[in-house]
Parts: sequence; structure tokens; C-alpha cells
Amino acid sequence: MTPASTFEERRTVPDLETLRAADIDERIRRIVEFVCKEMRITLEIPPEEDVDPTQPLHTLGVGSITALRLKRRFELDLLVEMDLVRILRAESVSELSARLALCVEDAPMTASSGTAGTVRDECAE
Repeated sequence: MTPASTFEERRTVPDLETLRAADIDERIRRIVEFVCKEMRITLEIPPEEDVDPTQPLHTLGVGSITALRLKRRFELDLLVEMDLVRILRAESVSELSARLALCVEDAPMTASSGTAGTVRDECAE
């Protein structure tokens, strides 16, 4: 396995203003790329191996601990709250990314806290 520090060097955060300005299809495409990369980092999948965005998350090895790590990444990097159960129940990276795209669109950053403002029900429940 590759050390986590090697993966950390490759971590990139999507630009939220660019995401919000993009149409929904482009936003989903960018979030799919981001989530696939986060899956590779979190699950320590070598960078040369692709994460299939249509593959069920549980077949990739996503369990409760991995889902908690991903939830935290979404909160820090996308400034959205996503319920842990929603992550665990997601059919695929593509479905999860589509949900996140809607959350990013509707969760503007508040100036005082630097965190997401209101959150769509399907993001937080």
C-alpha cells in the first residue's frame, strides 16, 4: 500500500465559485472527479487505478468509517452537510455526486463562519 502522505500531496479541492457557476451537468462531472479522487485517497487505491463512478459504493469498500471520512471531506471542501446514511445508501459515486451537486448549489457560504448556510433536506437528512 502507498503511504497516506503520498495521497495527501495529490488532494485537490474544487473551486466552489466555479462549481456554483457551472450548469448542473458540469457541476456533477466535476464533483464525480472530486469524489473518485477522494475515494482513491481514502481507500488507498493506487492513482493509476480508476474508480468506476457507476459501481456500488459498498463494492468499493465504503463502510461506516470510510463514509465518515468522506462526510468530513464534503463538509470541509464543498461546505455542505451530507447525512452519513445518505452516503452509505448511495447507489454509486455518480448518484452521490448528483446529490452533492444539488447541495453545493443550494448551500451558499456564509461570510462570518466560512461554512455552508442553509442545507437542502436531502443533503442533511
